[in-house]
Amino acid sequence: MNKIFKYELKRLIINKFFLGLLIISALYSYEIMRGQIILGIANTAPFSGWSYGTYLAKVLPILLVTLLFFVSFFYQKQEKGVQVLTKATPIDPFKFQVIRFVTIIVGFGLISSVPIIYSFLFYAVNFNYTNFSAFLVPIIITLLPAMLFTLGLGTFGGQYHQGVVFVLMAGVVLLSLIPLPYSMDLFGGNFFTKYPESLQVVEPVFSIPLSVVIGKVIYGVTGLLMMLLPGVKKKK
Repeated sequence: MNKIFKYELKRLIINKFFLGLLIISALYSYEIMRGQIILGIANTAPFSGWSYGTYLAKVLPILLVTLLFFVSFFYQKQEKGVQVLTKATPIDPFKFQVIRFVTIIVGFGLISSVPIIYSFLFYAVNFNYTNFSAFLVPIIITLLPAMLFTLGLGTFGGQYHQGVVFVLMAGVVLLSLIPLPYSMDLFGGNFFTKYPESLQVVEPVFSIPLSVVIGKVIYGVTGLLMMLLPGVKKKK
């Protein structure tokens, strides 16, 4: 199983497209941090949870496009030959699908580490701020539900046609530009920038309303169901 995982991960990340998105992610992170976050968001410090959440929300579309690229890779025409070989092996198809999900998640974690590591270096150098544990909640609440939902949606659509995944890539970018209600805000950009202003407090303490948490949980659970249910049905 470890050999299969390493082989699938190698196929995902060792290619020109992934390298290009990696560079774009780094450059975009630099532009967002230097151009907007350095001034602070909603009259909060640049290293507040609100500012950091906004930073993640702005780089998230590129990360999710990369995630969908990973998904599309497994629905290419060349994959039909791989599927034939897979079916001829004693590997459980459901377990094989889970390995692929884990591979995609690891790949997503690798490219997500680019803006995260850069932000840590930026705060340490420019503000002498190293309390990075304070960013754990914004990272989890922003990246995890969006990753699970997008992975589930891409997998669900990709099993019908690879073109659906590419349409979703455009949809991700467009959706990030729409100011949705806080509880429905998949990216969190509208929430992180507008909610602290509504508190009418100077430098409000970072907190996530229950309605937003519930919305994120619904996104994450929906994504998991879209990923796992088709595989469970096939196994039965």
